[in-house]
Amino acid sequence: MKHKLSVRIVGIVLLVTLLATACTAPVTPAAAPAADVAAAQPGDAASGELIVYTSRAESLFKPVIEAFNQAYPGVKVTMLTGSNGELAAKLLEERANPQADLLVNSDTLTIESLAEQGVFAPNASPAVAAVAERYRADDGSWVALTLRPRVIMYNTDLVTPEEAPTTMLGLTDAKWQGQIGAADSRNGAMVAQLVAMRHLLGEEAMTAFVQGLVANDTQWFGGHTDVRKAVGAGELKLGLVNHYYYHLSKAEGAPVGIVYPDQGEGEMGLIVNSTNAGIVQGARHPELAQLFVDWMLSPAGQKVYADLNFEYPVTPGVATAEGVPPLSDFKLADVSLKTMWEELEPTQQAAQAAGLP
Repeated sequence: MKHKLSVRIVGIVLLVTLLATACTAPVTPAAAPAADVAAAQPGDAASGELIVYTSRAESLFKPVIEAFNQAYPGVKVTMLTGSNGELAAKLLEERANPQADLLVNSDTLTIESLAEQGVFAPNASPAVAAVAERYRADDGSWVALTLRPRVIMYNTDLVTPEEAPTTMLGLTDAKWQGQIGAADSRNGAMVAQLVAMRHLLGEEAMTAFVQGLVANDTQWFGGHTDVRKAVGAGELKLGLVNHYYYHLSKAEGAPVGIVYPDQGEGEMGLIVNSTNAGIVQGARHPELAQLFVDWMLSPAGQKVYADLNFEYPVTPGVATAEGVPPLSDFKLADVSLKTMWEELEPTQQAAQAAGLP
């Protein structure tokens, strides 16, 4: 069963604050049903139903489930989809009686905020511990699954490589007026980028960036798929997206190019965000949830993300897809989003005051 919900991400900040005071008592994990005991065993021995809440697009997440079911055909994975904020609100509402076993989301700030509220169970899995410290909670209660740099894509029929902006701030140049597409405040990756920019450059510079996008009549979308399609179709010259949207468009034959921005001396470097997983505290099927997380972090699971979705693996030793340069080629922004969730609310307030829809 799949559901679509509709509230804006800004609502989660208020909801987290309100429900934090009402839900401070820890929730004791439920005992695993008998069917889940088999989940610790390989292959056909694992059986049962796993309930996953996910903000990932079905087209990106379904191949992961299909590949998992090739290894574990006895596990039925049921998805409930929604935005990062919507699913966070739902998890908080259900804390006394959890309905989900696992959250897979695309917003580090939201999952860290939920972890701070005790929504997820600690996870001492060796697969989780193998992920770089900056991309997981200290107690393993959430872990990154893939990494996605923030990039600028452009239509190569309309913009030459020499003309394309080389920095994020270059998007505010008046010559791009009416020619830019970007996700709005409903999108976790966009909000996380602004949090990182505020942290790195200061609130004044971040606010000026948003004001510049607004002044350039940026076309705002709820997500990046519409941005990449508009750029690929030549409706817009530039798009602010996660890197893999460029590769998806390129694989479809669209005339697109990519800029990994802010690589020069004194520039802030590449901002990287992540997709993440957290096992729900009190989940009905914790062993199945653990099995799924470990599989997603295994070389087989990571290759699905890398080869089909062009995302960056977090597990050491797993190669990127052909044509995707390694992150080691780039200067990365010196920021750890896992420790910045407390900066989410002031960033949202400043960005919205600057005109971010």
